Amino acid sequence: MNLSARRAAFLIPAALSMPAFAQERAAAEEAEGDAIIVTGSRFGGRSATRSATPVDAIGREQLQQSGRVDLIQQLKVTVPSLTTPRPLGSGVGDYLVPPSLRGLGPGEVLVLVNGKRRHTASDLNTSNGIGRGDVSVDFNAIPSFALARAEVLRDGASAQYGSDAISGVINLILDRSVGTRAQATGGITTRGDGAYGEASISSGIRVADTGVLRLTASYQQREGTSRARPDTRQQYFGTNAAGRPTVISGNYGSGTGLTPSSGTLDPREATIDRDVFRFGDQPSTNVQLFANFAAPASDQVEVYAFGGYSRLDGDIEYFFRRAGQDETIRALNPDGYRPALDSGIENLSVAMGLRSEALAGFGWDLSTVYGVNTQDLYYDNSVNVSYGAATPRRFYRLGSDFYQWTSNLDLTREIPLGDADPLKLAGGLEYREETYRLFSGDPAGYSNGGVPILDGPNAGRPAIIGAQPGPSNGPDDRASLGRHSWAIYGDAEKTLFGRLLLQGTVRHERYSDFGDTTNFKVAGRLGLVGGLAARASYNTGFRAPALAQAGYNASNTLILNGQQAIVRVAAVDSAAARLAGATDLKPETSRNLSAGLVLEAGALTATLDAYQIQVRDRIAISSTFQDARLTAFLAAGGQGNFSAISFLTNAVDTKTRGVDVVLHYRTRLAGGVLSGTLAGNYNKTSFDRIAGTPAPLAALGLTTPLFDLTQQLRFSDSLPRTKATLDLTYTRGPFAVSLTNTRYGEVSTVALTNRTPAQIAALVPGYDVRLVPVSSTSANADIIQRFGAELLTDLELSWQATRTLRLSAGAQNLFDVYPDENIASSVASVAVGTNGADNAGTQPYNAISPFGFNGRTIFVRLGLGF
Repeated sequence: MNLSARRAAFLIPAALSMPAFAQERAAAEEAEGDAIIVTGSRFGGRSATRSATPVDAIGREQLQQSGRVDLIQQLKVTVPSLTTPRPLGSGVGDYLVPPSLRGLGPGEVLVLVNGKRRHTASDLNTSNGIGRGDVSVDFNAIPSFALARAEVLRDGASAQYGSDAISGVINLILDRSVGTRAQATGGITTRGDGAYGEASISSGIRVADTGVLRLTASYQQREGTSRARPDTRQQYFGTNAAGRPTVISGNYGSGTGLTPSSGTLDPREATIDRDVFRFGDQPSTNVQLFANFAAPASDQVEVYAFGGYSRLDGDIEYFFRRAGQDETIRALNPDGYRPALDSGIENLSVAMGLRSEALAGFGWDLSTVYGVNTQDLYYDNSVNVSYGAATPRRFYRLGSDFYQWTSNLDLTREIPLGDADPLKLAGGLEYREETYRLFSGDPAGYSNGGVPILDGPNAGRPAIIGAQPGPSNGPDDRASLGRHSWAIYGDAEKTLFGRLLLQGTVRHERYSDFGDTTNFKVAGRLGLVGGLAARASYNTGFRAPALAQAGYNASNTLILNGQQAIVRVAAVDSAAARLAGATDLKPETSRNLSAGLVLEAGALTATLDAYQIQVRDRIAISSTFQDARLTAFLAAGGQGNFSAISFLTNAVDTKTRGVDVVLHYRTRLAGGVLSGTLAGNYNKTSFDRIAGTPAPLAALGLTTPLFDLTQQLRFSDSLPRTKATLDLTYTRGPFAVSLTNTRYGEVSTVALTNRTPAQIAALVPGYDVRLVPVSSTSANADIIQRFGAELLTDLELSWQATRTLRLSAGAQNLFDVYPDENIASSVASVAVGTNGADNAGTQPYNAISPFGFNGRTIFVRLGLGF
């Protein structure tokens, strides 16, 4: 099928969706305000405004508003304190989008499904962006079409749920209704790329008198986007006065006559197609299957089970290798090439359990959950230059898997104390096993084939060893780590005087690899006057290092200071990391304080919550250490074949302060119903401690701290400090219109380092920058670039054509907003010896943009149900 036909297929879907759409919309509106929430308490649900801690409930219909089909992007738009970047060129990280809740990292938010712990991905994010050094749940494995709602607890909950719940909890509640619905969605950017399509069906059938079995299947296909600009650099060898080839220039414009070339240009420079980069979303196909089952096993016992399977296949294209680079075998790719990563990501999860409200006065829930994530990565259109023209073109890069098995026994009981509200008690046990494995790749992808560079000015010199864009994993990179943990926990809850709710939780946990930890949480809500109430909580938390953080070991190609470099992310116990000063990882610990107000006044509900989260020994990838002295030191210790090294470390202590505000109002207007939600978040992260230069590196004369300015800004400024959404939905008869405005605040990143005053003068005019002096004895400075706040608008129009048929259409980013551009390379900058922060002109936008850079997308959706 050609591209045009595929686009037509995406934009003219034939589909199915649910009959009682009006009921769905009512349920979604209830989820915004009065939904009964179960996350954060073991004693049954209560509404969001009656909870002692801040929590959001978002119905399925609201999640799917504006034609989005991937769950993490749906959550980002609807939850003000949740943000995500749009990763780029980060391997499978392009698909495992890292979420951030209340300004913290993806590993500090716990994800549950039906209240049970969800397994994470096996991949360690080693990209040069947000979430670097962390692991996250693969949200692409879970179809939003299978959900009833999502609940987001915006408060620490390690004492309730265990490791990872430092910033909060995302609990995905599966639908257990009876009936069938299905839908199809298609969309495309107004630039004519990024076409996507989704077809989903979900059916629930009655089991016995009160049981339900619901099955959901979803298929998604997405084409890639690209906002790259032509590569104006010199592509082919030049020729000197003696007729000998010269190395190519890497400067902007050096192949088009804008800036000087190296030697006389090859005539092919005038005819080559310079649109050689992909810079945007990567294409993929995704299959998701989910089941949810609950039925009576006896008069007093219910049996339940749920789980799913997913498979995502993606084709990620890396940076272009020019014809004149030493990474290119010109006999095979005379005009250069783009290596690609063929990615396969699978998830399998199974949960089952029994529960009852009658066991000698106790309610009980006995469950076990098994989950696994596997990844297999292959290089395509690649070469190992050291094999010469005999090189393979496809290499197994590496594989990894992560297994998690969690079993719980929960007990609850109510004890009457002679007043209207009993004392509620709960307790339980948990046992969890985890295994992480990292596999080596094809030998031809990491070994030295012994063939020197075949031609060009460096002919006869040793060739670069390993596959492009970075060597596949070797035998020494393999890892197999496992651990188990036991936990015991107890909860208590009591309402006093009809208006004071008090809650307390304590949890003790023992890990086989780092020992014991005890954490607690206290929370309360006090009714004041009328519908006004105050609430507050204090909790301690912890996060055990992910096994991938301890065991990952691989080389990756990143852009450092505007240049490509092979960076070794070394496992903390590897020889290379130990030489550079790495030490064993410790668990993160936290203290979380939250206080706020709640107002219920007729159709208006409002919440205001301030918080402070202190995290000690926060886990991150270290600075990228790159220096000739270090290279020689590592090589002398038998560690080489990479230009820079980093490793996981407990480098910093951080403090995050912020405020969440949510207002919801619903009223009748002009014969219809208007529902509006205004929500906002402000947060700021600062550092209480930053570790200095590791001793072995300081002994070499290096002064780079363990966590340098680039890494610091990833924590403090690369996520927006402010985010606000205004969601308006108006329904009248069979028609509905939804308008969502989302304002993303300013973000910053280190654009370039160690630039001279002349270079800075040529680079920064017209850009919002801050300069940080390199040292007190140098006039050079690092350049921090700030990207301004932007407002995006989504629009959806819906028509209930019949009782069973609904048609929807609309636009995401209606006004085609793009982020500020990277500091650009220019003729003036090249004249003073530097390119900009845009990879010599090819990459105009930065991957830290909280809303990406695809521009406007239009979509249509059809639904039918019965």
